[in-house]
Amino acid sequence: MNLTLRKQIFFSYILMIVFNLIVGLYAIWNFKELNIITNDIILSDIPISENLAKLTDCILAQDLHEKRFINFQQPESESQFWSRSRQFKSLLTDTGNLSGSLKTFVDNLGAYHDKYDELFIEESGLVKAGRLKEAEKISRGEAKINFDKMLLSIKDIDRAAKQQQNQHISRSNALGERALMIAIVLSVVSFAFGIMFALLITNHLTASIERLKAATHSIRSGNYDNLPEIKGADELADLEISFKEMSVRLKELEEMNLDANPLTKLPGNLAIEKELLTRLNETQKFSFCLIDLDNFKGFNDRYGYARGSDVIKWMSDVLTNIRKDLGTQEDFLGHIGGDDFVLICTPERVHAICDRIVDDFDRGIGRFYDPEDLKKGFIVSIDRNDKPTIFGIMTISIAVVNTDRTLIREPKEVALKVTELKQYAKTFPKSLCIMDRRRTL
Repeated sequence: MNLTLRKQIFFSYILMIVFNLIVGLYAIWNFKELNIITNDIILSDIPISENLAKLTDCILAQDLHEKRFINFQQPESESQFWSRSRQFKSLLTDTGNLSGSLKTFVDNLGAYHDKYDELFIEESGLVKAGRLKEAEKISRGEAKINFDKMLLSIKDIDRAAKQQQNQHISRSNALGERALMIAIVLSVVSFAFGIMFALLITNHLTASIERLKAATHSIRSGNYDNLPEIKGADELADLEISFKEMSVRLKELEEMNLDANPLTKLPGNLAIEKELLTRLNETQKFSFCLIDLDNFKGFNDRYGYARGSDVIKWMSDVLTNIRKDLGTQEDFLGHIGGDDFVLICTPERVHAICDRIVDDFDRGIGRFYDPEDLKKGFIVSIDRNDKPTIFGIMTISIAVVNTDRTLIREPKEVALKVTELKQYAKTFPKSLCIMDRRRTL
């Protein structure tokens, strides 16, 4: 059948369009797959890693409270044990929901934890019955075995989660490479029917896939700044947004992990400065509270580092609970280091929060002292000049700067003001909160 030139050109263009449609549809399908994989990493793999860290903290805390309950028979330790147990179960449920492929590992961990709780119930009964040796035997025996199994199970889940994440990344790489090769082949075929169209499609797809491939390798190697730059409003641009969101989130998690205080897991100096700078740049009204423990060094030298660490962790829990009860989701809690904490909240809530901090601290600090020292009301320890000195029972000093009263332009102004207020607060031999009531005109 003879075709006119017009028809030949027409059918040639139709064939070129078909090839171009095939190229475009295949590329879109591959990029959608890449987008799904990226979302799996952001919404599943990363939260699983976070949950595993929290699960480890919970089980270590349960073990600590279990040992304390047997050694000291404190009702608070039993209560804290069960509080951590409930938190553990909640996190375990969330972890199982995030990835069905890890369900067997999660179920095993849940079974070990249930057994661990049952053994604690048995230990608790023995302790309350005065049969301490039997309780200690369970603690050193079956309870210790189940505790070790839980830690091993968490490690197994972590390994499986990391393997799953590596599979996602490998699949993303393979998918990108395959998409690149097929797109090139189809583009070469369509090249015969229209050089200009083929060049445009090939250049666009090749450049985009290369950028995505480079970004994937970059993220896998820990470099989160090499992001793809794809212009447009199609799936490629959506994938670019997903890559950026994933990179930003991974970078934030890495910075938080490096900056967080290893004892309290609270954000450290970098996060505090960033939070303060953000609020100042946004001209928010807030209250900056510097919380400092008085006579902590004397306590630490007298009772040792371990008991001093217990006080710091307890103080962290107290502040966390108060922020949860009286604060808002936007309130910020950080740990500068040592016995210094930072709380940023709204000016409307700062009075109630500070009063609660002082009350909870004064009610709870006594349990960390030996009874004879608590009865005397002081301890004898070494001062900064290595001389024996009398230190009173620890108190707490809170220095507060309110930006609704004082004009503040940069973080160092806040630091200077709260440091001045803190030094003034320390001149009082009791727990108290000092607020900067000077108003800037």
